[in-house]
Amino acid sequence: MYGSRGLGLLLTFALIGRLSIADYGLYALAFSFATIVGPPLDNPWAVRAIRESEEDFSRERSSRYLVGLAMIVAGVAVMPFNYFVWFGLVMAGGEMVFNSLKSRAARDGHPDLVWRYDAIRQTTSVVAVCAYLFAVPHPTLNVASLLYCTPYVAIVVMAGLAVRGHRPAMPGPLKQMAYLSAEMGLGTAVYLQGDVLLLGFLTNSTVVGYYNITLMLATALAGIGQSFAMTYHEPLRKSGGDLAAGPKLRTTLTIAGAAGLLVLVTGIVMLFTPVPAPMAQAMIIMAGFCFLRTVICVFQVVLYAQRRDRLRLAASIGMLPLKFALLTVLVKLGLGAVAAAIATTTADALLLTIFALALYGRRSR
Repeated sequence: MYGSRGLGLLLTFALIGRLSIADYGLYALAFSFATIVGPPLDNPWAVRAIRESEEDFSRERSSRYLVGLAMIVAGVAVMPFNYFVWFGLVMAGGEMVFNSLKSRAARDGHPDLVWRYDAIRQTTSVVAVCAYLFAVPHPTLNVASLLYCTPYVAIVVMAGLAVRGHRPAMPGPLKQMAYLSAEMGLGTAVYLQGDVLLLGFLTNSTVVGYYNITLMLATALAGIGQSFAMTYHEPLRKSGGDLAAGPKLRTTLTIAGAAGLLVLVTGIVMLFTPVPAPMAQAMIIMAGFCFLRTVICVFQVVLYAQRRDRLRLAASIGMLPLKFALLTVLVKLGLGAVAAAIATTTADALLLTIFALALYGRRSR
């Protein structure tokens, strides 16, 4: 998992070094667009793959593949006209197809296999992009992004072979699909990436680049919470989300504390390097976000198994106005990347409080 994340960080430095921080900011904006478009559409398949029957899983896996493939085709069609749109659609569709391939390992509770697949894809992408960036005198962002997407060609073929023989079925009733898509779209994708777009609108791509580096590192480390919880998919599915069958709270907090500490140390070290001060300051603040997000990732998996879809949706959407309003005010005060770090950490603290009360509040009464 962290080999994959580390390669992503290497790619960030390569893009900044060979292109510019502004080009990286544009890349980050397009990546945010892909995150806002793809995961919300994919979320009904992702959640139901964890908790539904084997027959439903197999049929829904097939339709998941077809929808992702359609997005890739749409992205390729607009490639000559708009970088922002083509890269976002190809990335979103490619990941959806990739998720259909990885869904068997995720369903069976094997995060090691899921991240191994991710590491192979990421390694291929980063090697191709870096070879181009350092071999060509005047590289461009558009060609680098195209090379980043080339592994999806093989993934489309492999995933197609994996889903063949199963008649496609949509992931559940329309009402449930709407809840799950809205949760990921507004409650997760816009919640986690919308501030990047808003920051770009209020400032510039350089400030976005500063903040996105801190966000990328913090969310990468927080991903260990998701992997930890993933190992409990089977017992949680069989028990209907019983807390006793899921991750232990003390272990969750220990893992979260270690992840947050790594981000904090990174930020402190950055203060004594030539790195721009706002980036180092934002990194220190994002240590709190990393701790909170790690715990949230674990709690979300338990809430998935408990089928508390509306609770997660309402809680996440409720944080959006507060987060964006706080970000806007702090940017107007001249805090830049630090403003985004404060806003996202504050919002996650409130979100974690809601999830903790939902899972443990009734137990204490």
